[in-house]
Amino acid sequence: MSKYKGDIIEESLANKSVLDGLNVVSTRIEKVTDGHQTPWLSKWNIHTIEVDEDEAKGLAEKLSKALESQRGWYIDYRNEKYHYVVFNGKVFKLERNRKSDYSEMIAYGLSTGTPQEQLPNFEDLPIDVLDGFLREANLHTYADASAERVASLRPSSKDYHFEKSNLVFHDTYFGGAKFIGEEVVYKDGKPVWGMNYFGFTVDDSISEDLFDSILRPALMSGSGDNIPVRGPKEFANGEWRYVFNADGDLSNFSGLEEIFKKGQVVCRLHCHGGFIN
Repeated sequence: MSKYKGDIIEESLANKSVLDGLNVVSTRIEKVTDGHQTPWLSKWNIHTIEVDEDEAKGLAEKLSKALESQRGWYIDYRNEKYHYVVFNGKVFKLERNRKSDYSEMIAYGLSTGTPQEQLPNFEDLPIDVLDGFLREANLHTYADASAERVASLRPSSKDYHFEKSNLVFHDTYFGGAKFIGEEVVYKDGKPVWGMNYFGFTVDDSISEDLFDSILRPALMSGSGDNIPVRGPKEFANGEWRYVFNADGDLSNFSGLEEIFKKGQVVCRLHCHGGFIN
C-alpha cells in the first residue's frame, strides 16, 4: 500500500517538537484571509508530509496530543484506501469509500468549532485515488505492447480492459494511423470518469505499426508530473520527440499530444475529459 500524504499547519500545534523527524517533503507559506477564519494569525506555515503505513497510527496519536486544543484545528493525511483525520484528543481512521465514516468525523469536527467548509469531505472518487489508478491502468493496456486486447464491445472496435479493487478501466478505439476512441473508469459498476481522444498522422507515410512503435515507448515511460491521461510532458527516442501538454486537472481537462521527427510534427492527438455523473 502507498504512503500516506497530508498537510500540517505549524500554527495548529501547541507542541511543535512533534515535527522533528517527520518526512516533510515540502513547505509553503499561505497568507491568512477572512476565509481562513484565523484572524489572530497573519500566515500559515503548511508542511506536506509523507508517512509510512506502519507509522500512520502512531503518528496520529502523537499529533492528537500535540494539537492546540482551543481552536478546532485538525490534521489529516491519506493514502488510496484510508484517511486519518486528527483532532486534539480524537483520531478518526476513515475508509475512503464509506460515506458514513466521513459523516461521523464531520459531526465531531463541527462540535469542536471547525468550520464545515474547512473539514475534509467524502468524495465518490477522490482525484488522488483516480490518479494512482489511471497511472497503473495506462501501463497495463495499450501502452504495453504485450497487453492483450479484450473482445470488441462494438463492431470493429479495439478494446483494452483493466481492473483493480472496485475500479474498472476500459479503453475502446477505432482506426489505425487515424483513430478515435474513449476511455471510461467505472466505480462499483457506475461510470464516473471518462476521456475522448482523436489522433492522426500528419505525415501519411507513417503506418499504424510505426505509429504504435513510436507512441508506446513514450506512454510506457509514465506520465511523470503530467495528469495521467497520456504520456509525460516530453520524451525523446532517437530522431523522435514526444510532447504532451494538458490544461486543467483530472476533473476537467483538455490536452494536445504531438510527435516530432527531426523537428517536424508528424502525429497529433487531441483529448478532453473529466468526471461524469
